[in-house]
Amino acid sequence: MSRERFLTTLARNTALAAVLGAAFYLILPRGEARGWWGYLDAFTLAFCFTFLGHYVEVVLLMVPAIEVGAGRLVRLAGWFAGGMWVYEIGRRLWLLYGRSTLDLPPLVWGGVGFVVLELALHARLRAAGKPNFYGGGAVSGKP
Repeated sequence: MSRERFLTTLARNTALAAVLGAAFYLILPRGEARGWWGYLDAFTLAFCFTFLGHYVEVVLLMVPAIEVGAGRLVRLAGWFAGGMWVYEIGRRLWLLYGRSTLDLPPLVWGGVGFVVLELALHARLRAAGKPNFYGGGAVSGKP
């Protein structure tokens, strides 16, 4: 299993969170948070999905045969559960920022959103001939 450096992981997922945060900023209600502060709230939520989501995927890839047969369903369920987990962390951070979580969609949408994000990332990479978004080539145990 190939392990990448922490700073590589941080830089890649921060860049992805910047793009995803812009989408969240446009989609989610801003309440009183406007401009950069509103974007910071959206970026924080997106960063939870990208950075913590990376580790959800790393843990799932440790499960034997996760990429074949019924393992794919286990991986999908893991993405859903992991998505709800990272979304809840993002919601808690919103509370620390003084924002109301009533502005956010229900918790189940965190799982759905993470599954959609993972499927989109993996479809894009498979089209580019790369095996996995999170590891530069050999994360899944394949050379």
